[in-house]
Amino acid sequence: MKNFWNEKFKNQPNLYGNAPNLYFKEKLEETLPGKILLPGEGEGRNAIYAASKGWKVTAFDQSVIGKTRAVQRAESLGLHIDFQICDVNDFRTTPNEFDMLAFIYFHLPPPLSVSIYQKLLKALKPGGTLVIEGFGKDQLNYPSGGPKDIEMLYAMNELKGVFPGVKWIEEFDGILTLREGEGHLGDGHIIRLKGIKK
Repeated sequence: MKNFWNEKFKNQPNLYGNAPNLYFKEKLEETLPGKILLPGEGEGRNAIYAASKGWKVTAFDQSVIGKTRAVQRAESLGLHIDFQICDVNDFRTTPNEFDMLAFIYFHLPPPLSVSIYQKLLKALKPGGTLVIEGFGKDQLNYPSGGPKDIEMLYAMNELKGVFPGVKWIEEFDGILTLREGEGHLGDGHIIRLKGIKK
């Protein structure tokens, strides 16, 4: 997968645009700045936005090209992000460290997805905010991006069941029009969740 994303970003710079994900932006602005963890952060659009709003950002991804672009853009804006290169299995967390955890199009194959999501949830403080946006199962009917493996796409009840220690306060399961660079463009089946860790 590392080579897959390096090739993607090499051939299509700013694949998902420079602007943050709209749902992520909205939820971030509803929350007092603190420490945030952003897995699978690609070229850094969400990390850079969070840093610009006063958040202390930790992000990770497999793509060296993605990290290089993210850090260079952050530095050009006078911002700092802690961006680590690692496989998701190798990322080391500290329990109860972060005030927000955001999975923005962070799709993983099962059964890896369940163990990784639960591992990363442990890094979220009790009372911390979990934000999720990704593609639902019906995304296979749309050309706007996302995995082509139905097992990697979200189903609302299954996804909520992965996080038994979270109180859900917002959810959306439906069709939205995406305008996130060339990578996410057009109508898509989108699932959104916001929850608070108990």
